[in-house]
Amino acid sequence: MREATVTENFERFEFKYWAPLDRLESGMKFLSDFVEEDRDQVNTSLYFDSPRQVFLEQHLSGSPDRIKLRVRYYGDRPTGDCFFEIKRRQGAVVTKRRAVVPLTQAQRLVTDLTAPLPFHADALDAFQYLGLRCSARPVLLVRARRQAFRPREPGVDVRLTIDRDVAWQPTRGPQFLEPDARRWRGITGGDEAHPRALVEVKFHAARPWWLGHFTEHLAPWRVSFSKYVAAALEARNDPFFTMDAA
Repeated sequence: MREATVTENFERFEFKYWAPLDRLESGMKFLSDFVEEDRDQVNTSLYFDSPRQVFLEQHLSGSPDRIKLRVRYYGDRPTGDCFFEIKRRQGAVVTKRRAVVPLTQAQRLVTDLTAPLPFHADALDAFQYLGLRCSARPVLLVRARRQAFRPREPGVDVRLTIDRDVAWQPTRGPQFLEPDARRWRGITGGDEAHPRALVEVKFHAARPWWLGHFTEHLAPWRVSFSKYVAAALEARNDPFFTMDAA
C-alpha cells in the first residue's frame, strides 16, 4: 500500500490583507526583484465543522487558539491526491499538519470519518480523532485562484500568495469533494467598484527587509480573515443554502 506523505509541525507567522488591486500592483512591482512566481492554480478546500459549528464559533469568539479541519486539492475538481489538513492558529503563529491521501481513499474517508484509515500517520490519525470527537462533517467547499511566489534568494523562508475569485458553495453528498460549477457564490472582500485580492504573507522567523516594506505598503488593509469563516457567515444569510445543501 502506498505510504503517506506527511508534513509535521509546519509552523509560520501568517498575516493577511484584503488589498485593493491598484495598491497590490504597485507593491508587486517593488517585490519583482526579490520574488518569483512559483505557481498559478486553483485550490479547492472541503471544510468540516460540528453541528454546533464549534470551529466557526472559535473564530467568532476571538479565541486565541483555534483550529480548522479541511481537505484540500488543486484544481477545479479532484483528480489526484488530497491533503487532509489540521490548521491551528495561536495568535499570529500558524501550525499546519497534513497527510496526503489518494483520491479514492479520500472520497471514502470524507463520506465516513469512522471508516478504517488507509494508513496510519500522525496527521491523519489526529484528523480522524478531532473530527470524530467534534462530530464534524463536511459543510462547505471554498475555492480560489492562487498565485504563489517564492524568494529568488535560496534559503529565505518566505511565502507570498495572492487569492482571487474566492468563492464558496454548500456541500452535496455523497460526493462531498465534487463541486457543482453552477453553484459557486463569490466572496469579494470589497465591492465591484473597488475589487480586491486576498494577500497572505508567511515567514518562519525574521522577515527580510523587503518583505517588511511590502507589508507596510499594505498595512491599512490588514485583516483577521478566514475564507471558511467568511463563507460560513454568508451561508447563514443565504436563503437558498438550506435548499442547495439538501
